[in-house]
Amino acid sequence: MTDRRTDRSARERLEALQQNIMTCWYSPFQLARTALDMTVSRLMGARGDFRLLEAIAGPQPPFDYAVLNGAARDELWLDYVADTGDGFNPTYAIASLLARPSLSLGGRETRRGEVLIMGGDQVYPSATRQAYWTRLVEPYAAALPKAELKDVPHLFAIPGNHDWYDGLTSFMRLFGQKRTLGAWKTHQSRSYFALKLPHGFWLLGVDIHLEADIDQPQIEYFCRLARHEMRDGDRVVLCTAEPDWVKGAIYNPDLQSNLAFFEKQLADARPGVEVVARIAGDLHHYRRHESADGRQNITAGGGGAFLHPTHGEPVAEVRSGAGADQRPYTLKASFPSVWESRRLAWRNLLFARYNLGFWPAAAFVYMLSSLTLPRPGPGAVAWVLVVLLLFIFFTDTHRVWYRRLAGSLHASAHLGAALGLTYLGGALLDVDVQNLSCLGSIVGVALFVGVTGAVVGSTLMGVYLLLSLNVARRHGNEAFSALRIEDYKNFLRIHVHPGGLTFYPVGLRKVPRAWKVAEERKPGEPWFVPAGGALEPELIEEPITIPIAPQHRRLGQPATGAALAGACERPPSEPLSRPAAAGAAAAEAGAPDP
Repeated sequence: MTDRRTDRSARERLEALQQNIMTCWYSPFQLARTALDMTVSRLMGARGDFRLLEAIAGPQPPFDYAVLNGAARDELWLDYVADTGDGFNPTYAIASLLARPSLSLGGRETRRGEVLIMGGDQVYPSATRQAYWTRLVEPYAAALPKAELKDVPHLFAIPGNHDWYDGLTSFMRLFGQKRTLGAWKTHQSRSYFALKLPHGFWLLGVDIHLEADIDQPQIEYFCRLARHEMRDGDRVVLCTAEPDWVKGAIYNPDLQSNLAFFEKQLADARPGVEVVARIAGDLHHYRRHESADGRQNITAGGGGAFLHPTHGEPVAEVRSGAGADQRPYTLKASFPSVWESRRLAWRNLLFARYNLGFWPAAAFVYMLSSLTLPRPGPGAVAWVLVVLLLFIFFTDTHRVWYRRLAGSLHASAHLGAALGLTYLGGALLDVDVQNLSCLGSIVGVALFVGVTGAVVGSTLMGVYLLLSLNVARRHGNEAFSALRIEDYKNFLRIHVHPGGLTFYPVGLRKVPRAWKVAEERKPGEPWFVPAGGALEPELIEEPITIPIAPQHRRLGQPATGAALAGACERPPSEPLSRPAAAGAAAAEAGAPDP
């Protein structure tokens, strides 16, 4: 009886979780909710920055994973995942791969990360307490149940723009209060953190807020860390919520200025430290850029949200670096491939099928058009101007001429289609649409245009997005959010070892659409498994290794306060480093002192 009750409870839990489908971004309700969230979050961010409260709440020393039981560690495994918490299928698929004790990738055996890094946008569409619970906590708890492991992995997270929509309240409740996601245990008390890794590596999680803005207390926190904890020759991996190197190349180089300023401050505080890799999510695909000297910029936002294209605006070469030292990085790999991405974009011809929630919006616009366009006058002119402005505002580009041209053509296509359907409806109902005087005729024509316009308008939107992306290389976000593709997910497995730091980019080409309760499940194993077949993770490309610094560069010791007193002055509210007793206790326990 107990087994039957447990099985029934698991089935009910699975049914409830599977109701969390991919967000329909084109439904009128969701469009309005997203616009409201963005407006409120920007107002809150401008009037009150939660990170300033974090800075005075208490110290957060670096988390030391370079030692274990009082001895220097020889190796450490970490995992990185970003843009989780949208549909259940992709979120749980990636979570269950992260939960496995080991993964065989291209003939190489890799181990589950002792540390999991979540790199931003942990939940979609809004950062509510309920959304975090149903779309993130529950899937991860089902993948690696709590209290079934002796040595639980640790969890750190940085917020993305969606996490900031409520001013970071829900994010800090989940990640800043020593809670768990399944067996993963959180330790941080701020929205940013520093992890000391073996062999002179560091991983810094930076909170860039909403507009790539890094607050001064956070910069001072990392500068003090560089001065007093790092050594010359140490190598840094930067984790941020957005790939500024890509967005700066596409839109505006100024988008890179904040990260460049941060790196410059870090370099001034400790000139012997190098930023050798940057990792970010936000774009929901895998893309890697490499500099001539082997530094890496990796976009890995495949944790569970809809897929982003890899064939949009050209990013064959991007630039990154501290201050004015912007060195070129060349594109080395993409997942999915450019060819696959271009092929997937053709699904926009079925926009009407994938976005039923858009039908009411299209029907509304077409119905109003049918009531105004056939009768020239101030009302028709005003409506045309409203529609033109609406589509010009929608057009995705930073070039004014293109926005006006493409937006006007797009609006004209919809207005022309609405007018044509109006005359067609009048012909079928045998009424003069230019002189509608009978209420029945008005309602009849409007309903005909609304019903047909819902399909025609949605289809025209899909054609526009397809042409914009595959021809003009614009609207990548809008074209692929409409498709809500669950496949082509990814995460990074990171191995720190005596030879350096190695990235294993893990891809999941196909995400299951159906799940079942696992039979004869053992402790520590996932509650649910694919209903047909098994998950088939693969290496997106060969592992990428960053070597440790040459020995002659690692002779320096952490500086005293006087050595670098000019950079990032320390406020008196925070200690310089972890007390020795606390550090020893943490090392003895095998976990960092939070």
